[in-house]
Amino acid sequence: MALVRSEGNRDLSRWSDPLGEDEANPIGWRGVLWLGYGIVFLFFGLFGLWAALAPLESGAVAQGQVQVVGNQRVVQHLEGGLIKQILVREGERVKKGQPLVVLDGTRARTQFDRVHQQYLAALGREARLLAERTDTPVIKFPEELIRAAGQPGVADILDGEQRLFDGRRAAVSSQLSLLDRRIDKAREEITALNAQQRSDRRQLAIINEEIVGVRELYEKGLERKPRLLALQRTEAELEGSIDNRQALKARAGQAVSETEFQKSGLVESTTAEIETDLRAAQIELEDLRQQLTAAQDALTRTTIDAPEAGKVYGLRFHTHGGVVAPGDAILNLVPDDEELIVKVQLDPNDIDTVKEGAAATVRLTSFNQRTFKPIDGTVTQISPDVVQPEKGPPFYEARIRLDAEMMKRLNVEIVPGMPAMAIIATGEQTMLDYLISPIARSLETALREK
Repeated sequence: MALVRSEGNRDLSRWSDPLGEDEANPIGWRGVLWLGYGIVFLFFGLFGLWAALAPLESGAVAQGQVQVVGNQRVVQHLEGGLIKQILVREGERVKKGQPLVVLDGTRARTQFDRVHQQYLAALGREARLLAERTDTPVIKFPEELIRAAGQPGVADILDGEQRLFDGRRAAVSSQLSLLDRRIDKAREEITALNAQQRSDRRQLAIINEEIVGVRELYEKGLERKPRLLALQRTEAELEGSIDNRQALKARAGQAVSETEFQKSGLVESTTAEIETDLRAAQIELEDLRQQLTAAQDALTRTTIDAPEAGKVYGLRFHTHGGVVAPGDAILNLVPDDEELIVKVQLDPNDIDTVKEGAAATVRLTSFNQRTFKPIDGTVTQISPDVVQPEKGPPFYEARIRLDAEMMKRLNVEIVPGMPAMAIIATGEQTMLDYLISPIARSLETALREK
């Protein structure tokens, strides 16, 4: 019984001194405990050394979206209208000159036909007036008008101008012929009066000789006085006739001058009228030519073509019959050769650390972040002043150029408007700086407060 109690006491003493050494465990529990303390102290020592000395990159986080470096092409229509056909879809790639949208061209066609008809009429009028000015017997119509002779109404223009030309030419010719006949008649009258005057002068010469002979005989008493007086009376009558015919000649000559003046006046007034009408016709023709160009342009632009190769996005109409207001945007086009950038909004608190040329890492949040790798970039521009939007906090605008080689390797389609998050490198800090800086700033602020 004593032996049993002795072994039992020894077992109890072993349990009551767990740190005691045992022949089977030479280190003991005390050594294990100190080893654990050493490992903990070593870990925190190494961590503190790393936190104090190891540099870590710091960065400013900014949100933004993908944009085109240049201006994206906004496809608009000047006059607007009803949509007849939509030939492209959202996201479709198009070539330069490829039709995108067709508008209803009824109004544009009507306007073009009206102006074109007026233009052709003005061409015919100008050709007629040119022929009248040069007094040519036929009108030389321009080739443009002749080629359009088969169009409705053009034959009437040609016939109408020809009839007007013939009528005006005949009227002027008739008036000139009438004046010429008056001149000829007056000149014939002058010729007759000249002949009569010559006859009277011959008779007067004979009478004068006869008077001389009769006067000699009368003075000798061989002839009676009544005979002499009769000859003298005949002499006076002939002289009066000659004078009267001279007056008639003067009157006829005056008639010739007046008629020739009327003739030249008619020619001058007709020419002046033609010149005035021609100038007015040419001014109208030039105005109609410009209107026709505008109408042709409007008709052509009812089919809206791609100004250059690119990708369609932001298509604002999806059904036929939609109304496009004048100047309204129909769709946006991102040119193929335009470089894409990320435009981000910087917190004003980060502006002192973010510089142009700084490296950036961009994540496009539209893609699956587990499979899509971030894209390297470079800050190329920072706005000189803060931007104050109507809503939201102020910010600085920064542009980040994406690494072209990385974008090619990613083999994904990136389009403007995609949301993005950028981390812009601002320098290096240790972990200790990260931990102490907020506390230091708070402490500094607290110490400065009264």
